[in-house]
Amino acid sequence: ARSPRVYSLTKIVEIAHLNMNRIRLVWSRIWSVLADFFVTSGCHPNLQVAMYVVDSLRQLAMKFLERGELASYSFQNDFLRPFVVVMRQSPRTEIRELIIRCMSQMVLARVGNIKSGWKSMFMVFTTAAADDQRGIVVLAFETIERIIREHFVHITETDATAFTDCVNCLIAFTNSDCSPDVSLNAIAFLRFCALKLADGSLGNL
Repeated sequence: ARSPRVYSLTKIVEIAHLNMNRIRLVWSRIWSVLADFFVTSGCHPNLQVAMYVVDSLRQLAMKFLERGELASYSFQNDFLRPFVVVMRQSPRTEIRELIIRCMSQMVLARVGNIKSGWKSMFMVFTTAAADDQRGIVVLAFETIERIIREHFVHITETDATAFTDCVNCLIAFTNSDCSPDVSLNAIAFLRFCALKLADGSLGNL
């Protein structure tokens, strides 16, 4: 349908929202079921449905990231993984662009609480680096550039894995065929990361 009804989808989003405050171990079992549903729906051939799903995921993620995460846990990474899968599988440029904008908004609003979630975020941007649409590549790199310039300390305070994921993401952008400017700027940021590592600014990483 051109204007599909999303009543049942809305109710599933409400169920996810209402159960979010349960203890994390219980929530993770609930989310393991819901995540597959959101991935399937996020790749729906009807653009209106797919965009509704991704935007609903964004709202749920913003709520989920209101609370911090203890060390050695990966609930945030598990929660954000549907964004990664949809980013990889969706053939629609509009959906991939929306996912990047969602990541940007989450960083802007919740950067202090992001821990294991960095992994999924960098996986989204790494996927975007290989996109065949120049606009997607540029938008993703602009977001990465902002994260490194303004929030680098939040990446490095998490653990060594987050820093490694950041570096691997930048390497992916250096290999981009869509924009020489992006590739050159990615190399410059890799140098920045190397200097931070060399001068001991990254602590025990």
